[in-house]
Amino acid sequence: MILITGAGGKTGRTLVKTLSKVESVCAFVHREEHVSMMKSLGADKVIVGDIHNESVIRSAMQGARSVYHICPNMNPDETVIGKLVIGEACKTGVEHFVYHSVLHPQTEKMKHHWQKLRVEEMLFESGLPFTILQPAPYMQNLLASWGSITEDGVLRVPYSVNSKFSFVDLEDLAETAKIVLTEPNHLNAIYELAGTLPISHVDVAKILSRILNSPVRAEKEEIENWRLRAERSERFLRAQSKRAPEMSERFLRAQSKRAPEMSEHFLRAQSKRAPEMSEHFLRAQSKRAPEMGGYTIENLIKMFEYYDQWGLMGNPNVSRWLLKREPTSFEIFIGRIVQERDATH
Repeated sequence: MILITGAGGKTGRTLVKTLSKVESVCAFVHREEHVSMMKSLGADKVIVGDIHNESVIRSAMQGARSVYHICPNMNPDETVIGKLVIGEACKTGVEHFVYHSVLHPQTEKMKHHWQKLRVEEMLFESGLPFTILQPAPYMQNLLASWGSITEDGVLRVPYSVNSKFSFVDLEDLAETAKIVLTEPNHLNAIYELAGTLPISHVDVAKILSRILNSPVRAEKEEIENWRLRAERSERFLRAQSKRAPEMSERFLRAQSKRAPEMSEHFLRAQSKRAPEMSEHFLRAQSKRAPEMGGYTIENLIKMFEYYDQWGLMGNPNVSRWLLKREPTSFEIFIGRIVQERDATH
């Protein structure tokens, strides 16, 4: 059995769907309402609990041959959680521990990257057979701006549109995870996973224009403007959580069935106070305690400042070698999304 922690997020959901086709999967989630979704994706077992709770983690580890550990995104306790999960994996005799890290965890200026490097160090010293995956930014992050892209012809980001990035398709990441978990010779390895050579958001906008057959331009949003919108949206979510804590999650689930990743479109239509708010941010905030908003906003800003100067560049050779094919290109990814959305309308 493969235990997937943090299974309720977009990475975890994709992994459950892919890995459950080849081996029994136990999904560790934080919310009871995720159970039916995990079951529908193929999980044989679902554990609901707090990932800070040692006994719950221990229970989840029972019967697991391998662990794929995903820490909730930008969690201030990433090193604490990593220590707990690695420790319980050692006690229960897990045969293979796969850690979901990030491309370039050595970048101290981005705190969430630096924390992942510390967890990698813990894993080295644990004695566990390990594999560390360091994925580039997901192509799927583009979907947070899909409404703005298709309706206004604008791909807006809070950093330089000329900064260079490598991207990876989340579906390719899931296939890679399946390979390292089910095929031999991947123990004690660290893999940087990029699907593209470095490209700018100007380049991405050109690809979008070509595939959508409609002009799209890349535009930088000043970080301070982004901060103001994020803080307004966080206050909105705080108010909603006090009125009905489960409201945001129910809404996002309902929206995802109608039009996946289109919460941003709803906010643009419903609230002038938060135009084009990142769906990723809202989804994350709706699943976290309200007091986490400020920490997340500040760390996202540090990330944007880093991106503005240096981007985040990788190389697709490792992905090409692992997948035994060309990684998914942005052209193929966008074409697939267009087909999927056309099929739902």
